[in-house]
Amino acid sequence: MLRNITLIIIMAMTPPAFAVEGTGTQYVHLQPAFVLNYGTNTKGRMKYIRTDIALRVMNAEAAGKVNHHQAYIRNQMVLLLSQQDDRTVNDAQGRERLRQVALEEVRALLTELEGKPYVEDLYFQNFVAQN
Repeated sequence: MLRNITLIIIMAMTPPAFAVEGTGTQYVHLQPAFVLNYGTNTKGRMKYIRTDIALRVMNAEAAGKVNHHQAYIRNQMVLLLSQQDDRTVNDAQGRERLRQVALEEVRALLTELEGKPYVEDLYFQNFVAQN
């Protein structure tokens, strides 16, 4: 029983990066999920986005750098997502452009802070918009 509790505690303390077997590739999941309002409120109703974001990095060093700056990365993603409009979030091509902009934003941020971009790609694991 004590072993199970210890294992749960250790797992809870482990950063959310998962290695892909046979490669140095890791995925860092920005936790918790992003739930935020977006766009301008012209009709008296709030519009919401809910999404999970994962970052693909090439090694443990990169995962460590991303985890170290996760608060700043999350802040930039909240600011970016909240500026979107209905056309962007409700259209597959718009979401793909948003994904590319988000990736460039994260890469620029890490280059500024660490001197290297570290992030290879950014993925929306799900993307739900409510108008």
